[in-house]
Amino acid sequence: MDCRETREFMSALVDNQIDDETKRKVEEHIWRCATCRNEFELEKKTKQIIKSNIKLLPVPNELVTTILTQIKLLQNGYNPHLRAIEGTSTKPWFEFAFTFGIVVVVLTLAILLTSIYENKMAQKELVAREVSGLINYFDSVAKGMAKPEILSGDFNYLQNQLILKSSFQPIVPHIPEFKLVGASINTGHSPGDAQCVNLLYQKDDKIILFHQAPLHRASMHEDVKKRILKGEWIYDTIEDESFAIWGTKELICCVVSNLSRDELERVLKQSW
Repeated sequence: MDCRETREFMSALVDNQIDDETKRKVEEHIWRCATCRNEFELEKKTKQIIKSNIKLLPVPNELVTTILTQIKLLQNGYNPHLRAIEGTSTKPWFEFAFTFGIVVVVLTLAILLTSIYENKMAQKELVAREVSGLINYFDSVAKGMAKPEILSGDFNYLQNQLILKSSFQPIVPHIPEFKLVGASINTGHSPGDAQCVNLLYQKDDKIILFHQAPLHRASMHEDVKKRILKGEWIYDTIEDESFAIWGTKELICCVVSNLSRDELERVLKQSW
């Protein structure tokens, strides 16, 4: 089960309205995927907040009778001169109280959900700003306007050159179905960046750019860095490019590709 399918069942999982087999698959994916795990925790927390802020109050018998009366009036055709059914009378203040209560609940939910949505959008904007420079560099490489400093199809040669020239120990992974074709050092995409390493992988017209830099020197917004330090893998897309950001104990890593988000996630999970 991939991320898209998992998201479709998150709400049902929180409400425990899901069959055992699907539940097992969703929970297995959430356990493996930090991004979906965080989204699941947010979904669960949101529903917990809603439940904790909505209290069940005893409904007066007169209100129940009034509501049933109104339903019967609507079913039988509304008659403004009919004021009583089965010995009960309609009390306008009950109708007002009921309507007012519904309005309060709806407004509270709207404000709460709007706040959660705005926070999520703010996080997406932060992440987008962090990768915008690298995406511009990726576009230049993809269009042939920029080339890696070291071009070679020899994996061992590229790995040895990176170890010799880099000031830190870079990760040089084997990515299934993709070939390492080039690497760059000291190609930070903004002035003042710490030394970084970019690895270029290719399979036909598909490209993966793997960027890495020392964690302690990485120039990155604190909110994004905190998410990474918690072990989260952040996946998203900007226009036609997909990207992922994550971290190790020593490095901040970012991958940009023209693969779809789901394809990129699958490839990275096979590599790490």
